[in-house]
Amino acid sequence: MNSQRTTILGLFVLAVLAVLAYFTLFLTDFALFAERPTLRVRFAETNGLREGDSVLVAGMRWGRVKSLVFDPQAPTDARITVTASLNEPLPLRTGFSISIRDATLLGGRNLWIDPGPPNGELVPLDQVLYGTVARNPIEALGVLVSDAEKPLKSILESLDAVFADVRAGKGTVGRLLVDERMAEDLATAVASASRTAASIERIAADLQAGKGLAGRVLSDDALYDEFLRASTTLTATLDEVRLLAGDARSGEGTVATLLQDPLLAQRLKSSLEGVDSVVRKIDAGTGTIGVLVNDPAIANDVASITGSIARGEGTVGALVVRPELYDNLRTISEDIAVVTGALRRGEGTLGKLVLDDDIYRQIKTALNIVTRSLEELREAAPITTFTSIFFSAF
Repeated sequence: MNSQRTTILGLFVLAVLAVLAYFTLFLTDFALFAERPTLRVRFAETNGLREGDSVLVAGMRWGRVKSLVFDPQAPTDARITVTASLNEPLPLRTGFSISIRDATLLGGRNLWIDPGPPNGELVPLDQVLYGTVARNPIEALGVLVSDAEKPLKSILESLDAVFADVRAGKGTVGRLLVDERMAEDLATAVASASRTAASIERIAADLQAGKGLAGRVLSDDALYDEFLRASTTLTATLDEVRLLAGDARSGEGTVATLLQDPLLAQRLKSSLEGVDSVVRKIDAGTGTIGVLVNDPAIANDVASITGSIARGEGTVGALVVRPELYDNLRTISEDIAVVTGALRRGEGTLGKLVLDDDIYRQIKTALNIVTRSLEELREAAPITTFTSIFFSAF
């Protein structure tokens, strides 16, 4: 039992050593005898970069930081020399950039290399290289807050002034908070808006129910068809108008003749000149209409006549002013209306004569009898004369 536990413990130790060897040899770019290329870059500061940190080329792991050397006598932008051990040679081209960046927000640094565009010229190996330090996100946020401190302070001061004015009842918001009348007006406006919204809702419901003209237009297919036919007719009419306009422009038809015939234009001009002459004569007081328009005596006579009518003088004045004449005319018209109503209903002798077919037939029969009697008398007149002469001789 003890030997078995010892064997398990030994295997566990070997596994741990194997894992450590893997991380040591492969994840730390370990090379036992290989000669690895190096890259020296000068910085003003390293922002916490340490030996063993990763070297990334376009985001790919390309080596590690081998050493950092500080030279206090060197210029400020080149006082720290960073030596990077690369997995393989890295050609740099014009436009390259080397910077120290944060690995994560929680910490750690990387040496980031962008080798430059592929069409750039190669940078000589003996050229001194300079790098930059990318700003930490937290530091960038701090700088942003620092830069925004003054504007933010100004905004806060402005807000404080606004709140002070509101508390003092200045401005619309201040009046809303302080002035009770304005608050009541606002409440009234809100209530009115609520009523308006309710009215709009009722109108929408009526439209959906097909009430009113708009509702019928929305829901009645027959009315829609009528509108469609009307629009079609209107379109056809507009087409006809366009055709007429085209004919007029091309000189065809009556309209074109009216627009383009010089003789007709001359006649129209003459007619207008005649009308202008008549108007001038009227303005000059010539002729009957001119006298009526311009003679003040006629105007005085008309005024005198209307005054007499207003005073009740004469027949027309009496009819206009005296109420008893109006009452008499009204009584006569009512009596005539009663008589005509009786005639329409067939009441009385005239009504029966007008509307009773039996009386009409009796009168017609009587007239026929009288007519035949007169004809018989006319035919018997010679015999009667002869008889009277004959018997008078005895």
